[in-house]
Amino acid sequence: MKSKDKDQEKHQEELEKTSEEIDSVDEHRDILSRVIREGEEIFKINNRAITLSAIIAGLEIGFSYFLICSLYYLLSGTIAENTIFKLFSLVYPIGFILVVLGKSALFTEQTSVLTIPVLNRQRTIWELLRVWGLVILGNLVGGILFTLFISLLAPHLNLFTHETMLKIGSHVIHYDAWVLFLSAIVAGWLMGLLNWLINSVKSSLTRIFLIFMITGVIGFGGFHHSIVGNIEVFGAFLHSSTITLLDYLTFLSLALVGNAIGGAVVVGLFKYRIFESNSMK
Repeated sequence: MKSKDKDQEKHQEELEKTSEEIDSVDEHRDILSRVIREGEEIFKINNRAITLSAIIAGLEIGFSYFLICSLYYLLSGTIAENTIFKLFSLVYPIGFILVVLGKSALFTEQTSVLTIPVLNRQRTIWELLRVWGLVILGNLVGGILFTLFISLLAPHLNLFTHETMLKIGSHVIHYDAWVLFLSAIVAGWLMGLLNWLINSVKSSLTRIFLIFMITGVIGFGGFHHSIVGNIEVFGAFLHSSTITLLDYLTFLSLALVGNAIGGAVVVGLFKYRIFESNSMK
């Protein structure tokens, strides 16, 4: 009897283990399908609509910059500057929450999700580059418009000064090129990961938490995000006699390429291969 009971227990454990493995495969397949579906929906948007959406994202992400500058201006001289830069992580996520939940087209948030249909042979690399180009252009234009607007308004409302904008932008670009590039890869990696995490949950509150957590890490670490960085460095360029147009364009190039590698390769390619392998079991 004891031997029979043990056999039944062993059989039950095997059934439960098999059930868990099936659930895991189904979950991986479901997440991958959602990511592919989201990427396909973006590819189907016409050029004008996606460009306008990207411009809106560039404007909305500017609120992260606005809060960073305001926080620096408020705390400058009262606590250590390095501490202020770490506290940016508390306000840095706000613009991202507006963009991601508002479904605006942000380059780094969509880098990995647009790569998946290409890896799945549903879209070509040229279609990918077209969408990337439109989104990047829109994000940069929106960011520049926001910088010009807030540069005019903020000093009059005593929110921050042009000197604050110069300080923030100078802090962003004072690193060596290789540091900027690797830092941008990390930021792109985290933003690509954010998209996968958001596709694994349905609750709005959970999504807000994930956005806050991931982008908060980017803000705390000072990792270089091309679209926020575009606003930060362009703001400094406007009010500096030492930061040149070449400095601005060099930063932008390094940040965009680094973000693309972090999102498309580290997250898009690797996650796709892992999830694809697990889905085929």
